[in-house]
Parts: sequence; structure tokens; C-alpha cells
Amino acid sequence: MTGLLLKDFYSLRQYGKTMLFMLVFFAFLSAGMDNPASFFEGFMIIMSMMMAIYSFSYDNLAKWDRFGLSLPVTRTEVVAGKYLLSLILCMLGGILAFLLSSVILTFRPVEDFGLKEHLYSLVGVSAIGIFLFSILLPLIFKFGVEKSRLFLIAIFAAPTAAVISFGQLGIELPSGVVLLGLLKLLPLIAVVAFLLSFLVSNRIYCSKEI
Repeated sequence: MTGLLLKDFYSLRQYGKTMLFMLVFFAFLSAGMDNPASFFEGFMIIMSMMMAIYSFSYDNLAKWDRFGLSLPVTRTEVVAGKYLLSLILCMLGGILAFLLSSVILTFRPVEDFGLKEHLYSLVGVSAIGIFLFSILLPLIFKFGVEKSRLFLIAIFAAPTAAVISFGQLGIELPSGVVLLGLLKLLPLIAVVAFLLSFLVSNRIYCSKEI
């Protein structure tokens, strides 16, 4: 398992440099927004998803699956490696976003947005990221990277379209109390979805011809 993770991290080194540049750029960009913390944390989760997708792309280019499965590695371990990589990237992205946005908030504080609210934002965004990974990874294992890019666009577009539709139809959004209750449930929902997603991906990959 360690070897699988190292393989992915080595292949992502070049992309990591690009991400570091974008990290600094969006840190400055978010400083001018009403709430830089939420925006920056959301951006980092998106970047972590893109890095996970790139790891699949690199594997496809190198025809790694055929070679990797000739090694003493089971298909379940291959799937578990990708899920662990996605989880690590999501957590690292959230932590980096929290630290950098904390620095920004120190110089440009947001009213009624203290440490407690900042932590709530981090937990909520990270849980959403893990939930989105739960949807995306089985699609990649089933349809491949290229086709799954279209699904990724749909995954992000659907919630936005739903919120816009609610506004046009005059449907009121849930109250703050309801949203806070949902926020507390999000980590549990994300964990359950992630575990179920792993089982689905494992079944897909174990039955797939390489």
C-alpha cells in the first residue's frame, strides 16, 4: 500500500508545483472577497480532486494497470490506494486552506466569523469534498478518466443549478438552524458514502478486464 501511494505522489510532483503557484495566486485573490476562508477551502478541495484525477491519467498514459497487476498487489489494494490517496489529498488541501485563510483573516477579519465558524466551514467543506470523491471515484473506475471529466462538471453544476432554480421558483432555502444540523451530520454522511463508494469501486475494478 505504501508503494502504491509513493508511486502516485511521485507522479504528481510536477503537478504539485503548478498547484503551489495556483495556491498563492488564489490566496491573494480570496483576500478581496467577503469571506476568503470558505472560498479558499472550497478551491483547495477542487484542486485535490483534480490531483486525484491526474493520478489516474498518469496511470493510463503509463499503462500502469497491466504492469501493476503483474506485481504481488491485489486489485482491492489498488482501489484502496486510490481512495487513501484521495482522502490524504482532501485532508491536506483542507489543512493548507485553513492555515492560509487564517493568516488572511488575521489581517482582514470577517464580522461574526471567528475560530468556531472557521472550523465549521473547514469540516463542512472537507466533508463535501469526501462526498464528491465518493461519487467521482466509482465513475472513473467504471468509465475511465476522460469520460469522468464530464461527470465532474455535472457534479459541480447540479448543486449550483438547484440553488438557482429554488430562487426562481420562490422556494425558500433551509433556515440557519437546519443548515447547522445538516453541517453536523455531513461528516457521518461523508464517511458512510466513502465506505460504500469503495465497495462499489472495488467490485467494478475486480470484475474489469485490464
